[in-house]
Amino acid sequence: MAEKAVVRFHGRVLPEFMQVTINFTPTVHWKADELGYEVDIVCRVDKSVIDIECILSHWKVEHFPDLYRRALDIVRAKIDVVGFKMACGLTVLLDTFEAPDGSVTPIALNAPYLEGICTAFSLDKGFDEVCMQVLQRPLLFMAIRELMTAISLPHVSLVECARAMDRIKNTLAPPGSKDKAAWNRMRETLRIDEAYLKYITDASADPRHGQPGHTPGSVTTEVTRRAWIIMNRYLEYIVHGEKPLDPTAYPILDR
Repeated sequence: MAEKAVVRFHGRVLPEFMQVTINFTPTVHWKADELGYEVDIVCRVDKSVIDIECILSHWKVEHFPDLYRRALDIVRAKIDVVGFKMACGLTVLLDTFEAPDGSVTPIALNAPYLEGICTAFSLDKGFDEVCMQVLQRPLLFMAIRELMTAISLPHVSLVECARAMDRIKNTLAPPGSKDKAAWNRMRETLRIDEAYLKYITDASADPRHGQPGHTPGSVTTEVTRRAWIIMNRYLEYIVHGEKPLDPTAYPILDR
């Protein structure tokens, strides 16, 4: 039998001055059938310092995203119960990961599969203009925040991506528009195939309505990718003065 592996997540409860301590430390067992591993997770919180011990049947680097999500869910659930009692908005931050060999690395929640999609601006060219436009449009900066949440908390990606699309729709539609007309306006303005957009909104239906169920990672990834592309298309539209997009430069988004 393969030797079990132990990894740890470290972090903090914010604001730290609240000095949250939780003495209840049950062991939570998780069997990830689709990934082929089992894990016992013990979450400790002492004076707002978080230590999450994960004892796995075996360790592979590919397990990290799923394990991170499970560990974060557990500690957030405990902290949220405390926050509910205190009527205080507490935030969990997991910032380092300790591998079985004891090496510690910072946690960066990036999504390499999305790199290169943003073409509307770069950090040294066009950034100021886009940033000013975002600052002037509350619905837009909330939509971008939702996409950031989508790649930070994968298990809420479907809902956050769909909500971001709703906000873009509402920025483009005339006030008082019916929902169907607003979606049509968004698709026509940004040159998006109906099925391409419905893939995002349909995938979010069950989680949006609190329905339990598992969504394959491939679907979550594709939903996030499409939402990222649509947001970039919207920013391109803004950068070009909100004029009709050139069909040659901006073909219909359909795949």
